[in-house]
Formats: sequence, structure tokens, C-alpha cells
Amino acid sequence: MDLPSPLLSPSKAARVASLSRAWTHTTAFLTPLFYPSPIPPFEHNPATLTALLALASHAESQTEQETLLAATRACALKELQDSLAHDPNTPLFAAIEEDLTDEGRQALEGLASLSTALGGLSADPEAMAHSLLQLTRSEFDTQQQLRRIETLQAQLKAETASAQTLLSELRSPQYQTPPDLVRKTGEWTRGSKQLDLKLREYKERITRLERSTGGKPEVGIPQIRERESEVRELGGRVLGLEEKVRTFGGLPPDRELALLEVERARAELEGLVRTRDGLFEGLVEGEKGGMNMKN
Repeated sequence: MDLPSPLLSPSKAARVASLSRAWTHTTAFLTPLFYPSPIPPFEHNPATLTALLALASHAESQTEQETLLAATRACALKELQDSLAHDPNTPLFAAIEEDLTDEGRQALEGLASLSTALGGLSADPEAMAHSLLQLTRSEFDTQQQLRRIETLQAQLKAETASAQTLLSELRSPQYQTPPDLVRKTGEWTRGSKQLDLKLREYKERITRLERSTGGKPEVGIPQIRERESEVRELGGRVLGLEEKVRTFGGLPPDRELALLEVERARAELEGLVRTRDGLFEGLVEGEKGGMNMKN
């Protein structure tokens, strides 16, 4: 691996030295594993270094545990051999073991295996029976715990299925955001900003109006009702004026022409009145003549 120059700064030099020691340690760990073949080529990068260091640490820990276990076994075996060498009954036990039949030897080995399985160092029947009862009780407790774990596992599976169903519903189209949400959000944001600007503008107008009028106008319900009645009265007057204006709807817009049109209409009206009077007089005279003829 090409390392950067350590002459740049003390911190970089320390980092380069640490990387060099780490790669040396991993090389020393990999060399015995591939001996007598060389270490195969691989990519030198931080991820590979981290993985190899973790693997080396785990292997060293396992080696230390195995070494400690082997030393403990050797020490225990030595103590057992020393105790047997100084035990006066050892020749007697050896003679008995040599004179045992095959069935007796199998029975003795079975008893020893049972005592070892029960975690005891004695072949006393009472102690073994007590250990057997303890083992039976532990087995029963373990079975009960296993049943509770199975029940809990079934509940977790049911909850998981329910959660999966709910997740599928939440992923359905009805719970998805609309495609134009971004556009609408932008429009709402712009509208909100415009409303804020309008609100500030109106507040400034109200403030200027209050300053110009010497304070807030005192307007109550009676004043509003009075203004409302005045507005209604003005509305009635406007309607009356509109009716009067409609009577002059056929007149031209020019004042002189309108006066001429009025004079013409007035002359026409006078002519119609004279015609009506003449017809009425003729009708009256005709009725008088008819009455004379009857007499």
C-alpha cells in the first residue's frame, strides 16, 4: 500500500505510523495461515484493514481462550494424578477395576458418566438423586420458558402480519401524496406571502388613518343603523331620479336639440288636443240634432 509522505505534519506522520503498524500486524496474522504459499493479493483500503484487524483480534482471543483452557486441563490432570499417587486406596481401586467383568466395567463407566453429566464429583446415590431432581426441575422450567417463548413468538408473528397489512394499506394509492403537491405547496406559500404583505399594507393604512383622524373612530350599533337608514333614503331618491330620467330617454344628448325635440312634441300634443276637442264638439252637435228630429 502506498502511504502518503509523513513529512507534512506531526499528526499525519502519527497517522501514517499507525496505519503502517496495523498493516504489519495483519500481515503477521495472515502469513502463518497461508504458509508455505504467499499471501494472495488483495485491495488495501480502510475497509479491508478494519475487517482484517477485527478477524485478527477475534482469532487472538480464541487462541488465548484455548491456551488458558488447555493449561487449566493440564493443571487439573496433574492435581488428579498427584492425588491418586498419594492415595493409599489407589492400588485397591486398580485391583478392583482389573477384576471387574465387562458388565461391571460398563456399569462403573455409566455411573461415572452420569455423575459427570449431573455436574458432581461424587458417586453417592443420595447426591446423584438430588442432582437428578435438580436437573428434572431445570428441565421443567426450561420447557415452561420455551412454551412462553413460543407463545410470544406467535404473538409477534401475528403483530408482524398486522403491521405488514397496515404497511400495505399505507402504501396504497389513497394514502400517497398527490403528484402536484409540490406545485400546490408553492402556490399556497406564495399566496400566504402575498396575504402577509396585504395585511401589513392594510395595517399601515389603518395606522395612517387613525393618525390623520386623531384616533380610532367611535362607531357603534346606533350610528350604523342611522347610516343604514340614510343609505336607504338615498337609494329611494336615486330610484325616483332614475324614473324621471327614463321619461327623457328618447331625447338627444345635446341640450339645444333636446329643447327643440320638446317644443316639437309640445306642438304635436297641442295639435292632438285641438283635434280631440273638434271631434268632441262634432259629436255633441250630432247628438243635439238627433234629439231635435225626435221632437
